[in-house]
Amino acid sequence: MKVLLLLLVMGGGVLVAGAESTAPAPLVDQNHVAHIGIVVADMEAAVDQWTRVLGLAEAPPILLGTGHPEKPTLYHGRPTNGQVRLAFFNLENIQIELLSPHGEGENEWSEFLREQGTGVHHIAFFVEGLGEVYVDRLRERGIGIAQQGGWDGGEYLYTNTRGELGVALELLESYARE
Repeated sequence: MKVLLLLLVMGGGVLVAGAESTAPAPLVDQNHVAHIGIVVADMEAAVDQWTRVLGLAEAPPILLGTGHPEKPTLYHGRPTNGQVRLAFFNLENIQIELLSPHGEGENEWSEFLREQGTGVHHIAFFVEGLGEVYVDRLRERGIGIAQQGGWDGGEYLYTNTRGELGVALELLESYARE
């Protein structure tokens, strides 16, 4: 890719220099946030609080996320039977996802809760080609995968970016969107 650099020089002249760009492709190809994920210790209390804060007449259902037989949950590359309770608040411009670890298996949500308590865990982006494109992009940048797994309609992964970005990034590929 050619980058054209224009510099305004004192006196109104313009200096033009051409250079080859070696910048890698962006990690996330789009700027549309799918949702913000917040890990909570007490799902019922958090759902009640968010329902009141948002002025909703009805709370969303609490769902149970389990591993998928064809896309099992891997935590730092190892299989885990960790599960999560989920609640989704669908707003006009964004979705808020509440997550609470469930069961005995170790996972990204229980680690976050143990180390940081309730708080914003991730920002999620929809992507296409999660396994084919994005895993390589992460590897090229030296970014590890904290957890990955799937469900009947897609797959996800969380990045190890909490130290650098303050949050994990969740990359989601939803096959139903295609």
